[in-house]
Amino acid sequence: MKYFKKYPVFFVVMSVLLIAFVGMLGFDVYLNSKRSGYAKELAREMNSYKVALGEDPTQTAIDASDENIKKLEGHLAFLEKDLTRASDDIFKPLTAKEGYQLVEQLRGFVNSWRKEARRLGIDISDTMDFGFKKYVAPSADSPKEEALAAIWKQACVLNYINKKLFACKSENSPMAILTVQREILPEEGVKVDNKRRNVRSRRVVDSQSGDNFKIDSSITARKSGSLDTIAYKFVFAGHTDVLRRFLNQLKDFDAMLVVRSIDVKPADPGQLEMLKPVPADSGDGGAAAPSGIEAIFGAAAANAEQAAQQSDGTAEGDAAQQPESENAAQQVTRTPVVTDNISEFTVVIEYVEVVKADDSKKAKGASSVKKEDK
Repeated sequence: MKYFKKYPVFFVVMSVLLIAFVGMLGFDVYLNSKRSGYAKELAREMNSYKVALGEDPTQTAIDASDENIKKLEGHLAFLEKDLTRASDDIFKPLTAKEGYQLVEQLRGFVNSWRKEARRLGIDISDTMDFGFKKYVAPSADSPKEEALAAIWKQACVLNYINKKLFACKSENSPMAILTVQREILPEEGVKVDNKRRNVRSRRVVDSQSGDNFKIDSSITARKSGSLDTIAYKFVFAGHTDVLRRFLNQLKDFDAMLVVRSIDVKPADPGQLEMLKPVPADSGDGGAAAPSGIEAIFGAAAANAEQAAQQSDGTAEGDAAQQPESENAAQQVTRTPVVTDNISEFTVVIEYVEVVKADDSKKAKGASSVKKEDK
């Protein structure tokens, strides 16, 4: 104690150093106990890093991938060009800068289609607007400025398909175009609330009597970011060879037209009243062969009546005929004869366009610019 009183500073410093030593020794023991856990975690992370480094492509692999992408893009461009050989004939330059100017061009299209159809003997109604009634009807509203290019493209494709449809008319066969419908384009700004559409409204939109339709999502080739399409629905009546010629016209692959659905059913006589008889030269100077409604629904009746007259004449001339001959005459009379059937065809066609990365970037940039302007 006498040394503590004599050297107090020394003993205080020594005590502090001893306490610090004991504390550091304990902390070192604690860290040493944690070292093994940290070592295992470090080894696990190093293994993950080595695996990721092994899977990471080298510069050589990246260059080879870029070269492969360039080849695929070149092949895609070749296929697109080969499948759109008629694009120069389909798409005409857009000269309209205002909505009313495009309306006049659409009316010119519609009038030329009506005139061409009647010239070829194809029956169409006087109110046929080929899906553009929204704009070509009297006192109709003009399209929006941002929709001019899209509507013009849609009209150009329809003009190309109509030419193929008109070319299916033969001289001695009746043909009628009942309706032509198009899809409302997003650029037109017509909003459709799908949640509030009930079954009845869907039937109205998808009916054949309307001016526009919405293609079923289960049959469309449209895929956001990859493929964009323009859809049309054609409803026409005629013999089966009309449909066959129309499909043969479309299989030339001079444009990216895809038939998405075909529906065939017997034609409604009420709708076929517009079909007019087409004169057919018999070659011997006789009367022309009937066609149209008379040929469709009158053939069976005429054959049945002729068979009945023959049966009556035979019964009056020879009352002692054998029962077998009477049964044969009855069978001839009862046998229905149906010839020259007219069918109604519903064909849904899409014009397919490949969405490229540059186009999508431009579209996003244009939309962002419009938002900033607003």
